[in-house]
Amino acid sequence: MLTVINARKYGFHAITFWALLLALAASFQVTAKNDKENVEQVEILGQKTTPQLKKAFDDQRFEFLELYNSINDVAKFDVVCRYQKPIGSNIARKSCEPRYVKDFRAMKVQSSSTSPGIDFNRLPSDDHVRFLTSNTRPEAFEHVAALIATHPELFDSFEKLDALHQRIKQHEENN
Repeated sequence: MLTVINARKYGFHAITFWALLLALAASFQVTAKNDKENVEQVEILGQKTTPQLKKAFDDQRFEFLELYNSINDVAKFDVVCRYQKPIGSNIARKSCEPRYVKDFRAMKVQSSSTSPGIDFNRLPSDDHVRFLTSNTRPEAFEHVAALIATHPELFDSFEKLDALHQRIKQHEENN
């Protein structure tokens, strides 16, 4: 009744008012369809910078190592990570090394001096430790490869790590 009263107030008949209302609704639908057809799609492709890729790689590497350590059952092949500050810096960085390397380094430090204290001149260098543990390294690689092959979640994590590594290499080659 309210519609009819308002329509009569403006001089329309109820039927004319409804016809006008339906025509307006139809024109809005046609306009809406035309707007949907004329919508332009814009696709935005972004690239990460090299530092962003390296940060993502480090995050994925630590995630992989954590998963590896949870699956690994041979103690000497565990990977031990710790935060350390380089000399002259207050920024701690996370560094990781296999337990067999860490144990060998500790053994060399203990046997490097017969006098009390540590003789820094006789400490083994990283190259020296790498050379003396070179027999254990192939065995460690085989152990890691076997775990990756037998554990799908470790394989997936390794694939992500490898994909990030490939993107970093490609990004550096392009720049």
